[in-house]
Amino acid sequence: MRKLVATLALVGGAVSFTACDSFGQAMTSHTDVLARAAGHELSVEAATNLLVPYPQVPAKAEVVDAIANLWVDFTLLALAASEDSTLNNIDLSPALTPYFNQQLVFKLRDKVISVDTTMTDAELRALFDKEQPGATVRARHVLLQLPPDATPAQRDSVLALARSIRDQARAGADFAELAKKWSQEPGAAQSGGDLGYFPFEGPGAMVAPFSTVAFATKVGEVSDVVETTFGLHIIKVEDKKVPDFETTKEQFRQAAVASKLADAEKTYLDQLMAEKKMVVQDGAVEVARELARKPEQRLSRRASNRALVKYEGGEFTAAEYLSIMQSRGVEQRAQVSEATDDDLKDWLQMLSRDEVLIDRAKAAGIAPDKAEEDSLKSQAHMQLVQMSKATGLNPVQVAPGQDKKQAIEAAVMTYLTSVLKGEMQIVRLGAVGYSLREKYDAEVFEKAVPAVVSQLEAKRPPAAPAGFPNGMEPQLPQGTPPGQAPAGGTPPAGGQ
Repeated sequence: MRKLVATLALVGGAVSFTACDSFGQAMTSHTDVLARAAGHELSVEAATNLLVPYPQVPAKAEVVDAIANLWVDFTLLALAASEDSTLNNIDLSPALTPYFNQQLVFKLRDKVISVDTTMTDAELRALFDKEQPGATVRARHVLLQLPPDATPAQRDSVLALARSIRDQARAGADFAELAKKWSQEPGAAQSGGDLGYFPFEGPGAMVAPFSTVAFATKVGEVSDVVETTFGLHIIKVEDKKVPDFETTKEQFRQAAVASKLADAEKTYLDQLMAEKKMVVQDGAVEVARELARKPEQRLSRRASNRALVKYEGGEFTAAEYLSIMQSRGVEQRAQVSEATDDDLKDWLQMLSRDEVLIDRAKAAGIAPDKAEEDSLKSQAHMQLVQMSKATGLNPVQVAPGQDKKQAIEAAVMTYLTSVLKGEMQIVRLGAVGYSLREKYDAEVFEKAVPAVVSQLEAKRPPAAPAGFPNGMEPQLPQGTPPGQAPAGGTPPAGGQ
């Protein structure tokens, strides 16, 4: 079971930093250039003219920024292809290293976690009877709502009524009639409080307190008063269905084994966290948000070495975190930006834990499978070459009267125009794009973004519909090796 390190990184709200510890590049004092890439420039005027014919593309700062970053990535890709059509000059390590690191952790798991997963049929049957997997319950209930600002007296009054209804039901009163008379659930007068069949958890399940009591109550019995966020409930269980053991035995055995392994993994990881005493540093949450929002930033040496998490024997730095963010997709980075501070602290601790596990694997002499490593590198490289050809950037055709620089700029604008028209899909280079930015000089100037937005609004007709061709939203490149689906960790969910 490949679960060890649930947040292994395979791979915004903006935050201001002081000048002595900045995580953003210095902004140009000019606002007529939106982006530069290895001597090529995307002017504000050119970007505006690119977007004006497509009113379905919103005139918003985040859209302009995304288009600028796409322009940078594909200009650099076209430049690399013009220098070497095989693209052997592009370092694919940032895209592939996270995958190889995960393989190290899988191998470490197999080495350090040993669990006896054998179970006799009798043991399996006892566990099946206890857990009742796949069981569903049919129940009726009476709901009495509690006002959010209920006084103690009001609460006592509603509770007394709930207990009275419970006692009547237990004494033999028709439960459906009680529900029709008293339940404040919409439709109860017609349904008699009937909820039909529902599982303990998952799709169609009730809220946790309700479900727990319903499944603990025997068929034909009436529960005590149960409180949930909806109010006070009295539940009567009318039927319960449990799958046949013999029919589902092997499937349940596999689930039971997986559960044992998961428990063993959790114990190992909990011990690791306690041993390392990981502490999220002051200001780390703000840095995490900023780098998730702008992963294309280049960090100064001081900023790169800043510890986000310290632990016994090491630390997790901003540079390491940025590398992870660069291998994450747009949607995942957005989750990080929108997460609560507490969720982000947990996230940083888990990423630090992953780093410790990778170090332990390497210290134990564990290494990626060489044949698999070579095969994946070959596949990734082949797909990158195919993609560059499909976008018309490899080779770039030099027309009469053009030099190579002009031909690259024209080819990139042709590709972006095809994307805006909906004729081609957006191809996201992800971590490969950041490799290109390390190889060549490139920058998007945030101060120029409002100028493009302003010119778009001025040149377009009013009330232009919002959207994007074929439902495609322009986004910064996502970070997945070509042809390799991301696996491993899930960023923290956005705060509610």
